[in-house]
Amino acid sequence: MRRLLAELAGRHSRGRVDAALASLYVHDDGAATVVTREPDAARPEADAPRARATGSPLFGPAQAGAHPPEERAVVRLAPRVYAETPTSEARARVLQRAAALAPRVEVHAPAVADGTYRGRLAIDLPRRAARALGLGAAEPGDRFTGRFVHAFFDDEALVEEAARAGLAFVARRGAWVDLERRREDGDAARERAEPFRRELARALGVAREAERLRRGKSPEEAVRATRERGRDAQARGPVGRARLRRAIGWVDAASLGGPNCFRRTLMEMALDAGAARETLVFGLDLGRTGHVAFKDSEERAFDVAFEVPPDTR
Repeated sequence: MRRLLAELAGRHSRGRVDAALASLYVHDDGAATVVTREPDAARPEADAPRARATGSPLFGPAQAGAHPPEERAVVRLAPRVYAETPTSEARARVLQRAAALAPRVEVHAPAVADGTYRGRLAIDLPRRAARALGLGAAEPGDRFTGRFVHAFFDDEALVEEAARAGLAFVARRGAWVDLERRREDGDAARERAEPFRRELARALGVAREAERLRRGKSPEEAVRATRERGRDAQARGPVGRARLRRAIGWVDAASLGGPNCFRRTLMEMALDAGAARETLVFGLDLGRTGHVAFKDSEERAFDVAFEVPPDTR
């Protein structure tokens, strides 16, 4: 209860946002331009990069004697940069500034969904209601317990922030998201994703079949049958795929047997042609339960991992 009250009471002052932006420094790392966050003075971290000593501020005038890095092909937003920048508006400003430094932007933004649904109902639902009424409230996904961090439960919010900065989503690689400058006609090509309520209805429609396959067939048979069905499904873009994944997550979390990663994977393959063509990873940690996910969709390591590529026949 104490944590819930602290989360609901959390707010971002203008000074806090400005300080977060002022703590970002840019420096040349040889092959790439790197943006890092200056370690907190009250929380020294021996392994954190000391960008102040070698770089210049991402925003504002350059330090005396510091030179901005030469333009590179890639600018990389290191861990702590994006997720610890408060407000969607400020994060879009960071992306816009990064896009001015290089045509390709790599963002460290881990997606976290497992085990978050109760917190999202208790914390983010009241926030959405308060914001809809015009009341001051933090943004859904903001977490204030300990050091502030914005949690990305899927890629949709990040894709939208990137679009406001003139960047297009390219791919996710574990905890990293690749973006690139949009072409001049990028607005015309922007995705028109299905509404969430429609994706939720689709997820409900395949949940029973996915559970039947998970329980009654071998993993190989279940995957093959689901891929076959998914080949005729709609192939979504990044926003639609994130929205579908969010709908599947809520349906899965409400299942009587509790959430299950294999069930979610089967549902996604059945409903999206792109998912049906992707490689699956079956991971196992010795002495613990296994995990199933699409390759490169999560940042996880296992003692043993098996990749199951799509059938190319």
